[in-house]
Amino acid sequence: MNLYLETKKNLPKEIFQDMEKQFPPEEMKSFDDFNNLFAKNNYKCEILFDNKNPVGYILYLENEYIWVDYVAIFSEYHSKGYGSKILEILFQKYSQLKGVFFEVEPENHENIQTIKRMNFYKRLGCENLNFNYYYPNDIKKLKMELLFKPLKEDLPNKNEILNQISFVFDSLHSNVKSKNETLELIKTNN
Repeated sequence: MNLYLETKKNLPKEIFQDMEKQFPPEEMKSFDDFNNLFAKNNYKCEILFDNKNPVGYILYLENEYIWVDYVAIFSEYHSKGYGSKILEILFQKYSQLKGVFFEVEPENHENIQTIKRMNFYKRLGCENLNFNYYYPNDIKKLKMELLFKPLKEDLPNKNEILNQISFVFDSLHSNVKSKNETLELIKTNN
């Protein structure tokens, strides 16, 4: 494996098309919304390459933390270790920051993939913050688990988490009509 990340200045159409296959509609932004995010210097798209072959991608927001918006490996490269590698490279690249947040679908024993996904993040050293978190969207109320991978500091306290969520909602979800209502729900339940 000769792995490296390549930063893109906008969202390549082929990445967006793959995202539409791999992520549910309630977790997706429009192609234009994505490209508007790139006008802000702190939103990034990086493609994971293995010997010049693109194998996956990660989109995230950077400030004193990293907030992973999307991470995926192209289907033909699933179960080959690339998921852990892309995150390990990200953790190393931003080791000077406080840590990395992930929004993860809760475990559902009727869907084995949700259990495998949660175990995957735990193996990488992520901890469940046990925070009542909802993903802002206008399709349905979407309960998610909020995970954190410490890099330079320990787990954030409640106020730090709420401040980061507010920042992320303003930065990533400013066009979601239910954004403020969802944020209030999170604040009320924590």
